[in-house]
Amino acid sequence: MRRRRLPYVSFATTLLLAVLGACDTTQYKNPSHPGYGDAEYKSELAQCRSQNSKVVIHGGYDDKSALEVDEDKARTCMSERGWQAVSR
Repeated sequence: MRRRRLPYVSFATTLLLAVLGACDTTQYKNPSHPGYGDAEYKSELAQCRSQNSKVVIHGGYDDKSALEVDEDKARTCMSERGWQAVSR
């Protein structure tokens, strides 16, 4: 009788991916505003990404538009606002 290991391997792979996904060690702090937390970080990141984005139209048979963000400029914007990456 032959045993199947596929469900076990699939479960182990899913568990491993879940554990690795939870290992996000980068956190951002703003030393000039010690009371700022995750909500302020996300709000300012959205503002910086919005300021450094543009609509790009791809022409052709079916015109499509996309919003492209210059991530390097957005990171510079966050640095200028005082956000720094720190390890937990």
